[in-house]
Amino acid sequence: MTALSPAILLSVRDLTHYFSGKTPQVNAISFNVSDGEFVSIIGPNGSGKSTLLRLIINELQPASGEIVIQGKPLCAMKPIERARTVALLTQHDNADLRLTVREYVALGRIPWQADCPNAEHEKVITEAINDVGIAHLQQTALGTLSGGERQRAGFSRALAQQPALLLLDEPTNHLDPLARHQLLSLVRRKNITTIAVLHDLELIQPFSDQVLMMNAGHLVSHGTPAQVLDSSCFAQIFGMQSLHVIHPKTGKTLRIFEALPSEMNCNTNK
Repeated sequence: MTALSPAILLSVRDLTHYFSGKTPQVNAISFNVSDGEFVSIIGPNGSGKSTLLRLIINELQPASGEIVIQGKPLCAMKPIERARTVALLTQHDNADLRLTVREYVALGRIPWQADCPNAEHEKVITEAINDVGIAHLQQTALGTLSGGERQRAGFSRALAQQPALLLLDEPTNHLDPLARHQLLSLVRRKNITTIAVLHDLELIQPFSDQVLMMNAGHLVSHGTPAQVLDSSCFAQIFGMQSLHVIHPKTGKTLRIFEALPSEMNCNTNK
């Protein structure tokens, strides 16, 4: 019996968005994301990565194209339906710094408030806090947290929202190397469909099913981590080469990145 292919959860079709009405920040981008996939978006600063996430969560309106989530056009979804379907974790938000961590995480339950008993809300909040490893901070005010602790709290709030699609804009910002792996591993264990803007290139291959590489608003490469990271356009855009090395103890193939010599670096200012 043939196994069924995963359902397409998100479809982006010919999406275009202009900055100040003239310059396209996102230019005719199309891709699909299947249920349970982890998709990384990479590219230099200003390439349109964060703009793409803001379009998917409906913070920005496209000039043309369409976004379809679970078979329904995003533009046809009611606000509460969008809030129950998509969650976005950014590097910064405008939360009241007097809130305790638990009160902040509880904000993720607002879309479900009318249709869920209080006991269920509390259970979900506690699970999200425990999953991220911040139970010892839950009565601590946001304003007293370190950058990494604040990022963990935001991650916990997004989990408490129980979205079908999780959008992460540089989720590893402020986190130490171990915490980066722990949080992305948590997303994979929970099988949450995720799109993450990543600047930590070392995290792409271990966690991604597919990679979107953007430059100047265009989708210049799209495929598996190996296909994108080994492509010639990766070196041209990032000015770095992707190398394979063998772990001396486990024999596992690892990927490392090294800056190209200046005479080979297409991004070098001359």
